[in-house]
Amino acid sequence: MSAFVVSDDHIDALLTAGLHSRGLRWFWPEIDAASDRGNWTSAALQAQSEQRRRELTIDTAGRVGAVLLAENQRSVNHRYDEEELEIPYLFRPVPGTPDPVTTLRIIASYEYQACEHPGWRSSEAYAICDALRHAAIATLPGYAAAPGIVTGRDIFTASRR
Repeated sequence: MSAFVVSDDHIDALLTAGLHSRGLRWFWPEIDAASDRGNWTSAALQAQSEQRRRELTIDTAGRVGAVLLAENQRSVNHRYDEEELEIPYLFRPVPGTPDPVTTLRIIASYEYQACEHPGWRSSEAYAICDALRHAAIATLPGYAAAPGIVTGRDIFTASRR
């Protein structure tokens, strides 16, 4: 399959799903815990956390969408050895309530188009997708009630109450 830049509608759907999750946050660049190992409350890590915290809001949606499109374009450029510029982006919310399965599928489709270059895993777009994926998974039916810690061998055979 060939690589291509996804539509603005695709980006709008990703962002709309993120906005519905209320409080979609990520860190970028990633926090460098090695800078102060074992001390998660240090002033250095607190400052790093404040500087690198990003959040999707209606006010930041345009910038976040532009980041996603730019990363997708970077991927296509790398794949086909081109130097196309990304097209300007304006966020337009998608009507309706996003369901988690559709959200997970459109994240996967976006990532397939955006992962062609070596910098993908360290990109802000990757961090955004990761945060959005975690938010969507948390809303899957039954997820919150499922056991999170395994305390016996009956984890898959015990009846759910």
